[in-house]
Amino acid sequence: MHSTFQASDSGQAVIQNATAIGHEKLVVTLQTEGSSSLEFQIREDTGSQDVVSSSITINQECLQALVQWLRQQGAVD
Repeated sequence: MHSTFQASDSGQAVIQNATAIGHEKLVVTLQTEGSSSLEFQIREDTGSQDVVSSSITINQECLQALVQWLRQQGAVD
């Protein structure tokens, strides 16, 4: 599996994994100014189209709780 990372000035980051059947992408988008939320999408590219298989939007308060939980689990420093 080969992974790549891209970031843009528009507030979007894409992590892409090449698999045997296509590409999987994790797309993280910073929402418009003032909303303080992030949108996470998992996309699957099977060659003919890029399909969103999962999507979640999280606000700043919930993101802080998620990071705190990840620290407690030892997943991040």
